[in-house]
Amino acid sequence: MSATEAPAAHRPRPSLIATLRIVLPLIAGLILLAVILSVVTGVFNNARLRAATTKPIEMIAPRLIGEDSKQRPFVITAATAQREEATNRIRLNSPVLIRDQGGPDQMRVVAKQGLYDESAGKLELSGDVRMTNNRSEFTSPTAVYDSKSGEMVGSGQIQASGAAGSGKSGSVKARSVEVQNQGDTVTFKGGVHSRLNVK
Repeated sequence: MSATEAPAAHRPRPSLIATLRIVLPLIAGLILLAVILSVVTGVFNNARLRAATTKPIEMIAPRLIGEDSKQRPFVITAATAQREEATNRIRLNSPVLIRDQGGPDQMRVVAKQGLYDESAGKLELSGDVRMTNNRSEFTSPTAVYDSKSGEMVGSGQIQASGAAGSGKSGSVKARSVEVQNQGDTVTFKGGVHSRLNVK
């Protein structure tokens, strides 16, 4: 027997070589696919984490308490709210503002939406804004409440009603209204139409 000839028992089997030629590339492909899936999953997880950290913080039934320059307490509540981290403003859904509850200067304001800027002390209201106090009430599309001075400014199609003194009542339509001096001064501007009812 020559040196180049090997016993038949020690020769590689053709079927095993053919199988390895198929299996090894398949294993390598599966490993590559696993690496790609791991990278893609990591990217999506990082994106979700970034979205979670930038998403506004949602509050259920928030209650914001403060006091204006005349030391009248006010409370702002809402169904839900979201704080904007970048601006530190608070977006309010179905906000309700009550100032000086049970006092001589009580005022209640409701709206569909609100945006409260704590640093500026301004509450911007929109969507069927309704203000009532001990003397009058008005509705407007938008309004701004200054929580520092306690003054309210409504704008849009204003409709107001209230007592006019000496047993009289009236209604007013205008494009803007300002409530100042603890509600004693109410100024209507822009296309003012008034109606006086004598009892």
